[in-house]
Amino acid sequence: MSFLKICSAVFLGFFLTAAGRLWAEPKYIPVANGLFSTGQWYFDGTKSEVGGNAAMTFVPAVQFSNNFSLIPTLQTNYHGTRTAEELAGGNTLFHDTWDNGVSLKAVNGLGSDWFIKENVGYRFKWFRETVDESWNHGLYDYQIYDGGTELEHRWGKHISLAAGYDFSYLRFPNYVSLESGQSSDDAREFSGAHVLDERIHLFSLRFQTPLFWKMDGSLSTFYSPREYTNQTVVVLTGLLTPSSRRDVYFGNTATLNRVFPIKKTRLISSVSYSYASMDSNQNHYDASQTQFVANYYAYDQSAVGMNFTLAFGNKLESPMLIDLGYNYSNRNYRSRIIQMADASYQQEKLSMIEQALNLGFSYPLSKNFRVRTTSAFGWSKSNNRYESSYSYNYRNAEYQFGFTYDY
Repeated sequence: MSFLKICSAVFLGFFLTAAGRLWAEPKYIPVANGLFSTGQWYFDGTKSEVGGNAAMTFVPAVQFSNNFSLIPTLQTNYHGTRTAEELAGGNTLFHDTWDNGVSLKAVNGLGSDWFIKENVGYRFKWFRETVDESWNHGLYDYQIYDGGTELEHRWGKHISLAAGYDFSYLRFPNYVSLESGQSSDDAREFSGAHVLDERIHLFSLRFQTPLFWKMDGSLSTFYSPREYTNQTVVVLTGLLTPSSRRDVYFGNTATLNRVFPIKKTRLISSVSYSYASMDSNQNHYDASQTQFVANYYAYDQSAVGMNFTLAFGNKLESPMLIDLGYNYSNRNYRSRIIQMADASYQQEKLSMIEQALNLGFSYPLSKNFRVRTTSAFGWSKSNNRYESSYSYNYRNAEYQFGFTYDY
């Protein structure tokens, strides 16, 4: 089914549902939050000039009845510190990014226990690899059009089971490969224009329930086939076949949460473990080394995350907050072999370990405003030494000081 047909079906569902319910007296429930901060980033011994981050989200939700609500969302997020993001075959470094999106969700109550949620949205993200680049001309700038639905059943307030399906069309309007002179990547499979564009199907299932020792637990799983619209499979000879690239992304996440109340202090804790795997029919042909690697993009990845928030002070409705978070991930490629600094290929399989540590403190200036300071430290370590196209080994850090607003 085409994206247009899926969007049309979702919009039709919105219209038919709303037409029967809009007679009710609507209740306007606006929610807004914003962030502005300034600071510096450090990357492998170098530091930036003072820069900043800014973000804003506005949700003008409307409740038409106890069983029907419309939730529009508008958001923008400028990240002015250097980041590494995986968009093609590895991590690419960017000077700054700007992310904008709009979406609409309908929540329908089907009795007291069943709920159906429908959503459509559009989002675009711009990347600048250097400060002198213009916005909206980045090689990896992308757009996402998406729509989907979720069916949820609840047992009381704390136990729920939900199943969903989402469809997305991911488009890179500026991406053109090496053969057109715009990319430093020698991968033969990326020859042509718009070869990163893909159709993404996402089937999801999640379960949430209270557990022993006053803990809450959740378990989620997803299955995501992905079809590339303009990228074809490369073979041993370096030639491209008529077959299109297809990936299958699969994963599970288990999370435990608990709140520890201690007089006027609360410790909010969360621990998670996730596993993800990627299967792909795409191979890799390095034109500069005339090297062919089959099953190049398939990998297995495990990750552990811990987050703690200490809320304290005289006013629990607006407390001071101390945040601490740590994430660790280990990715092992099944067939991708490493390269030395001179680009020569070895027999050892590529592996990557990434770690991130985040610290934060915020102090309430009023009911809605807070002053906030954060620091973040990241490490990426790999047995791969060739980093002309992608970054595998680096250390980065940043600190930010600013204000947040919640309404």
